[in-house]
Amino acid sequence: MRSEDYIYNLIKDNIVKKKLFPNGQIVEAQLVKETGISRTPIRTALKRLSYEGLVTIIPNRGAFVSSPTAEEIRDVYECKKLLETAAIRLACQNITDEQIEALEALQRKEVEAHARKDLDQFIEMNDRFHLMIAEASGNMCYEKFIAELIAKSNVYLIFYDNFMFTPTDDSHALKDHDLILKALKARDAEGCVKAVERHNQITLDQLSLSGMIP
Repeated sequence: MRSEDYIYNLIKDNIVKKKLFPNGQIVEAQLVKETGISRTPIRTALKRLSYEGLVTIIPNRGAFVSSPTAEEIRDVYECKKLLETAAIRLACQNITDEQIEALEALQRKEVEAHARKDLDQFIEMNDRFHLMIAEASGNMCYEKFIAELIAKSNVYLIFYDNFMFTPTDDSHALKDHDLILKALKARDAEGCVKAVERHNQITLDQLSLSGMIP
């Protein structure tokens, strides 16, 4: 593994496991001392994390774990809820049996990733689940903007969700996806809309319940 990848994974893993917190400084000299890796790959890894929204680099001050505001998080989830409900209403009319089967396969992989506590894999399967529904809507604008909002919301999940400490059987995300899939299979547009609204609201509420969002 490249030094850059090692540092990237180390910092991200510490954020996921709640060893690094929003606004906390990431000290390059300390990383050099702890890992024996030079500053150049460390800085490259920090830039990569900054691009993903996990780290904020402030000139002349250093790198800090990002700290999204409560208002920003709420705004993203409210907008995501509106777009996803509109998209799934169309998807109910257009989705194919092959796409339903693909969603079922993604759902199984989500469960497996959650059981392994593999957050990266879980997020990837979650993204593909939501984006496949957006694609089934047939509206390219929904696909584009939902993808952007998912990328933002993933950062909040990494910071504030209790994924690592939640038993798989208690995962609201898995339960919600099951409800969404059942409604899609039944071509129940109103059921789909309610399930998506519930999914986004519960996710936001869970972030609030973590005590990190007022």
